[in-house]
Amino acid sequence: MKRYWKIISICLVTLIVLGTFYIQSSFATNEHLKIEFEKVSGDEDEVKNIKLFGDYAVGNMYHPLEITSEETINPNNSPFLRKLERIYTPQMLEDLVKQQKNFMRGKDMVSTNFFEDEKLLTYASIKAKNHVHPMKDLTFDIEVLNKKSEEVTPIRLDVPERESYSWMQVEEVQVIEGELKVITRASRINSGDELRVYTFDMNEQKLLTDNAIASTPVIKNGWSDLRIINDYYSIQRNKYLLIKIETSEDEMGHSDGQTNIVANEFIVYDIENNQSKKLIDPAEVLGSISGETTIFNSTIFITSQSANGLEVNQYNIENEKWDKKLTFDIVDTKDGESPYIKAMNGKLHVINLTNNGHNIFIGDLKTGESLYEGKLKIRNQGEDQKDYRLYIHEIEHVR
Repeated sequence: MKRYWKIISICLVTLIVLGTFYIQSSFATNEHLKIEFEKVSGDEDEVKNIKLFGDYAVGNMYHPLEITSEETINPNNSPFLRKLERIYTPQMLEDLVKQQKNFMRGKDMVSTNFFEDEKLLTYASIKAKNHVHPMKDLTFDIEVLNKKSEEVTPIRLDVPERESYSWMQVEEVQVIEGELKVITRASRINSGDELRVYTFDMNEQKLLTDNAIASTPVIKNGWSDLRIINDYYSIQRNKYLLIKIETSEDEMGHSDGQTNIVANEFIVYDIENNQSKKLIDPAEVLGSISGETTIFNSTIFITSQSANGLEVNQYNIENEKWDKKLTFDIVDTKDGESPYIKAMNGKLHVINLTNNGHNIFIGDLKTGESLYEGKLKIRNQGEDQKDYRLYIHEIEHVR
């Protein structure tokens, strides 16, 4: 029986893929579903260069949508092979798959493993031949594509001190002035998790430096967590990372005991200069840091909902000061629903669900003024799709 396990596995995977395909196809019979921006106030040009990525759901059926001011793209209406490709490819990597087919082939479709600018497309991951701890065979799997010459530079090197780790993955890739920086998160054997930055000379294909960025303490009865907060999906240039380290102790010494937060700190890491600084009080503002917190240029934008509207605290990383708090008049969010929030190109983009549907708001982060307010209007729904849900999980600027 054991010798047939591969054939059985292939058959099961095929059935799952085909099942998913046909379920989604039946759900997508309404090919004309469209979501339009309906202006309430402001300048309509503000929504001409943005694309929303979301999911439209009825019951337990979901399918993705890409929404611009011109069209609503329903990928489930694409050819069969295109649908299969989408199952494994995040939306933000789809253009790269189209434009750089040879380079993208065989790579892990994880946004944190990629970096792109005008000249280069870079991929970095950690490979292991087996997953037996300690992981003695961890290696860097790196390729750098020169877009102009189409030359690919591979870098295959062993991870330093790899026998000390039980697990490792890439969290961020950046190229700064000819140097490749690969930031990893790893779990050390008999100690906590850590973030490290490995700097490579791309021309010489060698490792230059290996530095720790942050780490968690070992907790006897409790747990600790370490993660990068800002802009998980971005593959563009990021100068800073915002890192959260949280440590809790379980007073009862077992999982159902009362949790006691003993440390909750935030670190700003300057990728270019390899410097880390702790973000300090006020505590009530730091307590508002969440997945919606973003960094644009050298400013951290921390949003929170209040009775007065959506408040935005701003921390200037370069002069280490809190700037004036902005308040935008967004109060009509449906109970229990969290708005999608993103700071991009000096503007705050908010999509919130109200009792009358989804609203979209764009505000100026310099002046606090409203630039555009509108609604997302759904057209051409099927009769059986009135009880729908719409989830927006990413906004991108399009050229």
